[in-house]
Amino acid sequence: MKTTVTQRVVLGILSFFLLVYAAVQVYRFVKGQYKTETVYSYTVSENLRVNGVAIREEEVLEDTIDDGIATYLNSNGTKVSKGTPIAEIYDNRQDAENVRKLRELENKREMLEKAQDPGTTSFAHTDVLNRQIYSELGNVIDLVNSQVLTDLKDSSDQLLVLMNTKQIATGKQTDFNDAIEHLSTEEEYLKNMIKDPPRTIDAPKAGYFVSAIDGLEDAFDIDALSELTADKLSEFINSPQEVDSNKIGKLMTYQYWYYAAVVPQEDITNFKLGASVTLDFNIVGAEPVPAVISYINTDPELGNVVIFKCDYINDVYINLRVTQADVNFKNVTGLRVSSSAIRFMGAQKGVYTVLGNKLVFRPVTVIHEDQGFVLCRENDTEYSVPLEQFDEVVIEGTGLYNDKQLK
Repeated sequence: MKTTVTQRVVLGILSFFLLVYAAVQVYRFVKGQYKTETVYSYTVSENLRVNGVAIREEEVLEDTIDDGIATYLNSNGTKVSKGTPIAEIYDNRQDAENVRKLRELENKREMLEKAQDPGTTSFAHTDVLNRQIYSELGNVIDLVNSQVLTDLKDSSDQLLVLMNTKQIATGKQTDFNDAIEHLSTEEEYLKNMIKDPPRTIDAPKAGYFVSAIDGLEDAFDIDALSELTADKLSEFINSPQEVDSNKIGKLMTYQYWYYAAVVPQEDITNFKLGASVTLDFNIVGAEPVPAVISYINTDPELGNVVIFKCDYINDVYINLRVTQADVNFKNVTGLRVSSSAIRFMGAQKGVYTVLGNKLVFRPVTVIHEDQGFVLCRENDTEYSVPLEQFDEVVIEGTGLYNDKQLK
């Protein structure tokens, strides 16, 4: 009985090693005759780099800084309504600095008053405050990581209020009256140091405020973009503009803006009127901008102009003017194989895969061609046994045919 069991164990081990040996021999044979690679899923972006100009409907404000010191009350890209204060002009730098410090102190005092307000603390529960603190802390971290700092102050202030409120709610701090009184004393001191009140400049109409002037505000007529030519656009791209630095700023008065780019004749067929794309201006911390192709002005001799319409506005994009952009048409995902793996069985395009000890032809549908490789459709329902991820395909070798035995 023991002998029989022992024999079976020995035979099992021998069978296993024979199978391994056979597999190794097939592998060595295949590697010797053919070069293979593993199929995997891959995504490519179809894009094209262009050079162009951002075009906006803008109105330069008539107010001037002259010999004064300007401080701005709104960040670039802020939407303002008619009559909104947008800037203050001081006669001297010291007054401007004292007002800045005064407002910082006022903000600190108001946050402490809010934190100890009975209306805030009487309904504050520790677990709720903890969740709010962690949530706001996450917002601050996200803003820092994305380098979008326009909202950082508001989030930081809110985080400080929540942390101070928790101090009151948990009894670790009775109140902030001493700190509030100290801040109030400093405020009064600074108020007495300010010699002359500033001249306030209000927005003459609604729009998006921008503090910088670049000289191209009136260069393009938005109502005539269909007539914009490549030679005129190239002229503005290559010619520096004179800037009146004495102006206080400008307003973007239309919610949409445009990006006009010169496109070579060999690339113009990539652009379709009305198509949705994204524009990547390769600015750190700034996401690509969704856009629609609104105009395609073609001229085989003078050049082509493609104009994109955008509606996303922030402090970065509202200051764009002459700049390059990557036009991303679409992302394509498929099974990546080397171009040399593509073979034909009659008129059918496909690849040869290694399946056990034989070669098997797998038909494919090529959805993207690139330099040195192609992408094939994944889960291709057109074929009963399609190419799959992790298949081994032959990329070098001769004498290939379906069901060829590998010795």
